[in-house]
Amino acid sequence: MPSGTITKIVHLTLQSSFSTESSPQSKGYGYLTPDEGSETIYFAAKAVKAFSFDDLQVGQQVDFEEDSSSSSVKSVYLRGPVLEPPSPQVHSE
Repeated sequence: MPSGTITKIVHLTLQSSFSTESSPQSKGYGYLTPDEGSETIYFAAKAVKAFSFDDLQVGQQVDFEEDSSSSSVKSVYLRGPVLEPPSPQVHSE
């Protein structure tokens, strides 16, 4: 199974103003760069297996399975422990 490094994570909030219930599944997408190769590959939040999409951070190592029918990732598996998220940046004006 190939491995790579997460290069970008985008979290999306897709709650409709007409809906009173929130979705338990994380929404978003990310990109990873394979260890062998330089092109980044897209993956959807639903491709993350055994961990939550919210557990992923830029720079983490993952194993992945490519989707043979498209240029995206079918499954992403986190290598190593879940890291503590970085503390929020406060911008003063």
